[in-house]
Amino acid sequence: MRQRYDEIQALGAEVAAIGFAAPERLRRLADDVGIPFPMLRDPEYQAYRAFGLKQGTLREIYGLRTAWAYVKLIVRKRRFTRTQTDRLQLGGDFVIDGQGIVRLAYRGRHPADRPPVSRLLDALREAADAPTP
Repeated sequence: MRQRYDEIQALGAEVAAIGFAAPERLRRLADDVGIPFPMLRDPEYQAYRAFGLKQGTLREIYGLRTAWAYVKLIVRKRRFTRTQTDRLQLGGDFVIDGQGIVRLAYRGRHPADRPPVSRLLDALREAADAPTP
C-alpha cells in the first residue's frame, strides 16, 4: 500500500493503520517498514471489534501461509518486526467513503491475508463515482 500511497491520496482518500501496541512500538514499526501514513492506536480493540475483526487460532497464525510470507520478505531483503503484543489478533482492510459508508470490508483469515491494493483502489474509485445522498 505504501508504494501506491500517492495514488490513493490523488483519489481524495487517506490511509490509516490501526494497531494496539504501545506508541513507541507503533512508531518503530512505521519507521522500520517505511509506513508513510498515520498509525493510530487502539489499545482497547474498539475498532477491531467494531469492524468484526477476529482473533486467529494458533494454526492460522503460525501456519505455512505466515511462514511463506516471512520467506518472501527475507528474499526481498525487507525488514520485518515481530510483534510483542497480541499475536492472535487478525487484521483487515476497509474503504470508508466521506459519508461513512463502508465500500469495502476485507477481514483477514491469517496474518498474511491482505487484499490486492488494486482492489482497494477500485473501491475508492467506485466510492468517488457514487452519488452523494
